[in-house]
Amino acid sequence: MDQPHVVFLPFPALGHVKPMLMLAELLSHAGFEATFINSNHIHDRFEHSTNIVTMYCRFPRFQFRSIPDGLPSDHPRSGSAIRELLISSRGESRTEFRDLLVHLGQKNGRWEPPTCIIADGIMSFAIDVAEELKIPIITFRTQSACSTWTYFHLTKLIEEGEVPFQGDVDMDKTITCIPGLEGTFRCRDLPSICRLKEANDPLLQFFIKETAAMPRASGLILNTFDRLESSMVSELGSLFSKIYTLGPLQGLFDTFAKSPCATTSSDVEFARMARDSVKEGGSSYSNLQKLIEDIKSMSLAGKVSLSM
Repeated sequence: MDQPHVVFLPFPALGHVKPMLMLAELLSHAGFEATFINSNHIHDRFEHSTNIVTMYCRFPRFQFRSIPDGLPSDHPRSGSAIRELLISSRGESRTEFRDLLVHLGQKNGRWEPPTCIIADGIMSFAIDVAEELKIPIITFRTQSACSTWTYFHLTKLIEEGEVPFQGDVDMDKTITCIPGLEGTFRCRDLPSICRLKEANDPLLQFFIKETAAMPRASGLILNTFDRLESSMVSELGSLFSKIYTLGPLQGLFDTFAKSPCATTSSDVEFARMARDSVKEGGSSYSNLQKLIEDIKSMSLAGKVSLSM
């Protein structure tokens, strides 16, 4: 049987690309074909800082591709300018992503058509394209389960008058309108976008829209582990039929690479739980096996036929 061909689409910022690349390498260890799609800007940086040839030697069924992010080449794409990257990487990127998938779908030589997409949770246009082309898609949020659950309640926070912050806010004030976090969450614990001045700020509305699209995916991947955030993972289970907690990804990657686990922490108990989650038989290790089997099942469900 031909191996699944997974297409990976991270948000084009290094903090999103790195964990997605670790996941791509983990699935490459399982024998999958992998196409990793960076923005042109990130791909140029990769070519100067990453030994791509060595990567291809380790994983002969792995390839990098790139698409535009909608910004001019001299745009800084960092600091305060990240707002423009978040909002810009939509129209042009969507079209280029679709065209690339169609191209990949025309079986040519040794590469199989895509059988699954794993896309960053703030790249919802990938879900639109996946639905159009009838390719299964899984969404990946690189942040914690708690933070992800909070993003699903941004509209509620606005309705309750908690966001945006008004005047001199007591940052230790308790937030009571997020289920499962009543009495434990303070204003200071909310994501930084909650400190924007206007509820209709395009950046805040961007995250509301992107988060609302995520449950349309077939499952959710999180870079956390069960014992750390079991209650929040359970809450997210009301929105997703399948959740794969694979964290800490660096530790899981080290387990499969047969190198010593790199997870460290000043909190000895936390470090122990993290190590337990990624070792063979641990929750994240087992969830990776489930993810691998589920992707294989998607591949068996039928080859994808893509056309313009």
